[in-house]
Amino acid sequence: MTTADPLDRLPRQTRLRLDKFSREVDRIAIEVMPMFAARPLGDDHQRAVDNAERVAIETGRQVAVAEARRIAWDYIDRRYAAAGYRPGLGITAWPALTSGPERADLAASFGDAVTAIVLEDLLDEADLDELLGPWASIES
Repeated sequence: MTTADPLDRLPRQTRLRLDKFSREVDRIAIEVMPMFAARPLGDDHQRAVDNAERVAIETGRQVAVAEARRIAWDYIDRRYAAAGYRPGLGITAWPALTSGPERADLAASFGDAVTAIVLEDLLDEADLDELLGPWASIES
């Protein structure tokens, strides 16, 4: 039994794009991260999420998507912890995104973006755009 990284099984171009995207995200200042927390909650967004889930299952990429999303959530926690931000209720004078719900929105948005990249060769452009959301501004 191998313990290979499921992301290593992605097409080469997809993996390269994911790596490039990760490097770009690393360059975002922690103070700027809140602008990426915006997540559209309308029917189009939910349809894109549902389509991505279906496509991931149908093509056997659900493990890669789950791993990418796990990494995304962990990354957000690590970035804020490294900067000295601690989760709270968001009612103090601490900088933005100290509350659990705000950080969860950011992590979910980031998770949607990496899902789009993992499935880039399988989703239509509208779903990709919807999932990338505000992260499209750094993804190219």
